[in-house]
Amino acid sequence: MSENPFKIIEPREEVPATMKKEVMGSVRAVVLILRFVQLFVGDFTNAFIDNFKTNKPKSK
Repeated sequence: MSENPFKIIEPREEVPATMKKEVMGSVRAVVLILRFVQLFVGDFTNAFIDNFKTNKPKSK
């Protein structure tokens, strides 16, 4: 039988510390931006889903 193609590959090298700091800094910036947006937009998922509803209530 052939070798399992879905096995977990173990990394053999460590990530350079400078690259790790850059990536984590970018992730923190994105999280900060998302939290800032949440201050002004109460429930953005609800607003987004409303655009796709087919049975919208008719306004009078």
